[in-house]
Amino acid sequence: MREQSRHKGEELALAYGMEVHTDYEKFLEQEDMDGVYIGLVNTQHYPYARQALLAGKHVICEKPLTVTWAEAKELAGLALERNLFFWEAFKLPYGPVVPVVKKHLDRLGPIRLVQCGYCRTGKAYEEYRSGLVRPVLDPKSAGGSLYDVNVYNLHFAVWLFGKPERAEYFPANRGFNGVDTSGTAILQYDGFQAVCTAAMDCNGDNFCMVQGEKGWIKVEGPISSCLRAVLHTDGETEVIGENPDRGRLKPEIQEFARQFHEKDYKTCYETLEHSLTVMEVLEQCRIRG
Repeated sequence: MREQSRHKGEELALAYGMEVHTDYEKFLEQEDMDGVYIGLVNTQHYPYARQALLAGKHVICEKPLTVTWAEAKELAGLALERNLFFWEAFKLPYGPVVPVVKKHLDRLGPIRLVQCGYCRTGKAYEEYRSGLVRPVLDPKSAGGSLYDVNVYNLHFAVWLFGKPERAEYFPANRGFNGVDTSGTAILQYDGFQAVCTAAMDCNGDNFCMVQGEKGWIKVEGPISSCLRAVLHTDGETEVIGENPDRGRLKPEIQEFARQFHEKDYKTCYETLEHSLTVMEVLEQCRIRG
């Protein structure tokens, strides 16, 4: 915690019985601490995660993992070299909906189109309109629609179909400081495209849909929540997955705890490979956007 935020930390410490630290290096020296969670602005993920891994601590890092693929690759290498867990905090593979979608893909026949939409305004955008720029809408902090909300859509497409042949990004709108407040990423696969639209400057009917020659699957609700998945084939409708947790973090944290206690590095590193692929796609979109 930054020194200027100490008062906030002390309030939380008093309420929840925690300790407050403002010296990160000394904080990492604690021998009775297994790992750290990094929820800082995007540009600070890499340096703080790197320092923790070098100190021998396991790391949970918020999405996106880093700003560049090279940064993410270096951190993953450190984790593997030092036999440490390194998780990206993204919900999709840990909830009950997206894994079920993957199981039913073969019922759709050849895939022809994937559509993802995640558009929502919030307090940060309302403040932005009045001239107050939070990191999430500051290009200097790697903020913006692509890195903040469209990354969920990219995770969805890559989790189901792997690395695309090509990725491009088309910003729809840019704010007064040049940040992308909305835009569309197009991922080109063999035989189909994944069209990923996200916005911080408007609201919409959020969903993801995978369409094939024999039917389609629609994931209802924002991709950050994945409320339920409905399969449509041969004129029939079937609910194939529902999310009673409605996007809460519980399943994700439970899985991290399971991997840690069972020393399941294999699953952790397999998911980390996925995160690296997403970072590669994200970087392609940023460069070509």
